[in-house]
Amino acid sequence: MKSSPTPPRPRRPYRRALAALALAGIALSGAGIAAARTENAHYLTADGAIRIGGAEHVRFIVERVNALYAKAHPGTRFQMESKGTTSAIPLLTYGVTLFGAMGREIDPLESASFAKTVGAPPLEIRVAHTSNDTSQHLATSLAVYVNRANPIDRLTTAQIARIFAQGNPGGDYSRWGQLGLDKDWKSRLIHPIGTPEYTGFGTYMQKYQLAGRPLAAGYEAYGDTDAILERLEQDPAGIAVAAIGRETPALKQVAVATDPNGPYTLGTPEEVTAGTYAYGRYLYFYLRREPGKPLDPVVKAYMRLVLSPEGQAIMASQAKGYIPLTAAEAKAELAKLD
Repeated sequence: MKSSPTPPRPRRPYRRALAALALAGIALSGAGIAAARTENAHYLTADGAIRIGGAEHVRFIVERVNALYAKAHPGTRFQMESKGTTSAIPLLTYGVTLFGAMGREIDPLESASFAKTVGAPPLEIRVAHTSNDTSQHLATSLAVYVNRANPIDRLTTAQIARIFAQGNPGGDYSRWGQLGLDKDWKSRLIHPIGTPEYTGFGTYMQKYQLAGRPLAAGYEAYGDTDAILERLEQDPAGIAVAAIGRETPALKQVAVATDPNGPYTLGTPEEVTAGTYAYGRYLYFYLRREPGKPLDPVVKAYMRLVLSPEGQAIMASQAKGYIPLTAAEAKAELAKLD
């Protein structure tokens, strides 16, 4: 495998966060990433390379972390076999990948299947915040959109939940007048639009935003962000949850807040990092750890590198890419490895 290029300097907004990682003691050193080679591991190919599978959209990150790891461990080689997020857990179940990269959380069915074979669910490690740009087909934060004909420009997460789900405490919203709109909008029915319930976006919404409640009776489900937003462009009374960064001349993003008093945010990298944007998500690397056994030393060393300032600087170096963890977040993920 060819050596990866040296990562460019981190984007300016993240330099302070990376400095904080170093000050917190999450530093790369020979001792910190030393690892005994695991012979006969299933993730080794026939010629001894370390196989990495899962989501394709982590290639920029993984290639550069691989180069750092190989520099500290001369002779180490890697083989990328990225076949998509849905391949990560099946590959990890049988140990044929060093870790499983996913742009979403593992879903209950995947977790149950893994646990049935291995004896426990996989170890979940957050490695970055998702991107706020869709141009590179990365995993992203979510956003709420309306047609530009709609005068609404901000909503709370509680209001959004009362639109998209039914059985909410205090009742559900079905007409725009319930959200303060008047005149012709007062009696207009709200048309919620999004992905099916059992998708990456749908599972996230159910777990973190809708309290597991059934979707609204008039909810329209489409397979991806393109289809969702195409439908919304045709419907002035619609409202949609889809990937962030997709405003158009016909569509606008709605600012959201968890508190009616604000702050209302739109998901900038700074807002995502600060935790003030309600629809931010994470990029995950899942690890195979069998009950009663220590974590594979190569996996542990690799993950320590990903969570180090050097690893997080790689996240920051990708233009419009994934957003580095804060020092506190990186420290919390490191603690899971022990």
